[in-house]
Amino acid sequence: MIDHISSRFASRTILPLLAVAVCAVSAIGCAVQESNTYPIEIFSEMHYSQSTRMQEPPRLAPAADAVPFQQIGTEQVLTVPERAERPYDAARARELYRINCATCHGTSGTGDGPAAQHITATDSFWAQTNDSPYVGPADLIEKRETYDQEAMVNLVSNGIVVMPRFRNLLAEEDIREIVAYVYDQNTGIGK
Repeated sequence: MIDHISSRFASRTILPLLAVAVCAVSAIGCAVQESNTYPIEIFSEMHYSQSTRMQEPPRLAPAADAVPFQQIGTEQVLTVPERAERPYDAARARELYRINCATCHGTSGTGDGPAAQHITATDSFWAQTNDSPYVGPADLIEKRETYDQEAMVNLVSNGIVVMPRFRNLLAEEDIREIVAYVYDQNTGIGK
């Protein structure tokens, strides 16, 4: 008899308390919910808060010439050019060479730029690290006889010894134009 009374008491008090607790948690979750969040959320995400949202930069509109992706498998959508290049312009190439290469290789391309004396100095970082001075920037007039243009593009892009990786500094079109300037016999380096 006592067991029967205690189970009736438990069902009358505990079940309603449990139902109230579930309703309270649901109500709190719905009260905290903000727009564009999950349906039940106890702790709202900070980026949904209005105080944080007003500090974010505005969303940018897509580029004017952007084309929406429409389907998979069309040549027009998925074709990627083999390499980035543009028509050769000797004046632009000369300026790119002057800014990026002439400091070490010189305006004539013979490796006699103003930085060459510092690179080959006995007290340079290279000399102190390797126990001998660096031999100096390459003579590009001589190297264009040794390397073809594609090999030179790879060398400039990936760097060598003290020459930096220009793929991190210049667009591929710029690198190709500089190399074309080095190989241009009419208006290129030394002309």
